[in-house]
Amino acid sequence: MGEVIKREKGGRLIGWYLRYVDADGRRKQRASHQPSHAQAKRMLVEIEARIARGKLGIAERPEQLRVGELIERFVTEYDSPRVRDRAAWEQKARTGLASMLPELSERDAVCFPIDAAERLRNQLLRRYKPNTVRQKLAYLATAFAWALRKGLVTSNPFAGLRKPRAEHRVEYLSREEVQQLLATADAHTDERSRVAAIAVRLGVYAGLRVGEIFGLTWRCVDLKAKLLTVSKSYESATKSGKTRQVPMADELVAALSAWRQHCPATREGVVCPVIRTDPGSVWSAVKRRRPELVPLYRVAGLSVPSSPWHALRHTFASHFLMSGGGLLTLQRLLGHHDLKMTALYGHLSSEHVAIEVRRLSFAKG
Repeated sequence: MGEVIKREKGGRLIGWYLRYVDADGRRKQRASHQPSHAQAKRMLVEIEARIARGKLGIAERPEQLRVGELIERFVTEYDSPRVRDRAAWEQKARTGLASMLPELSERDAVCFPIDAAERLRNQLLRRYKPNTVRQKLAYLATAFAWALRKGLVTSNPFAGLRKPRAEHRVEYLSREEVQQLLATADAHTDERSRVAAIAVRLGVYAGLRVGEIFGLTWRCVDLKAKLLTVSKSYESATKSGKTRQVPMADELVAALSAWRQHCPATREGVVCPVIRTDPGSVWSAVKRRRPELVPLYRVAGLSVPSSPWHALRHTFASHFLMSGGGLLTLQRLLGHHDLKMTALYGHLSSEHVAIEVRRLSFAKG
């Protein structure tokens, strides 16, 4: 028999958790997200009833379920080996699905028609970029696929839905533009600007993601060995879930050595501290307090990329390849699982390609 566990911290209720034995015989524990013990108990009874019916080979009958209810159950009950950080995944899924809920919440999930899915896709394309629409539709497709396996719906209208073509836009800075950006950042002596100058360098010299930049601690910086150990993002693991090591260029070593003497001390010992008014604030709150790059680009006289922080990572990857670096080495430095993703960063300037082609010769001597 399962049980409902009351979780508290410092005398404050965190929530009601469910502990039960799943159909595979393994003991599971999960947050119920229910406001009371009684409601958590009802949820536990439903879960155990579904497990029992599955063991007996009794097919689940589709419930009269609204899309909003299906999504809520999906977010709280979905489990997969790919989900390493449950809390981070749940927050990301809720954010990805939230904008669609007003239009979908009261729709019948059991008999959701394909033409309604197509209309939703078209509406989203009028509001968001193709890549964002693909991500939102992927969440819905996964939610309905999960519900189909659970016997909650009779079909998945998003499974065969034609998705918008993905846009793989690689924006990177030229060597001169990087120099302009760094010179502008270095021209200001206030603490926020000095943090921005180091953060920009960690992007263009090491290819770190923005979360990795602001999650990097001094313990992971070996100035003697000229090596960075990237083990986490700001409040979670790295995107790949793995730790990687990135060698540092001499210019980055020099900048970090100088900054270490003046870096404000923080409890976390981070290299790029941000203003935090609440010790328990989450990454989304920190993002609002980190140095903004848009004004820095503008003061430097540069066009602002669509993703100002990620353009720094693009810059590192593109210049690494244009300097003769290999794609497999770049994959390891960027922490990619799939080489196809790394290949997107191999966008080379037309001038560089022209120089390489001119080197080709079959002449004697």
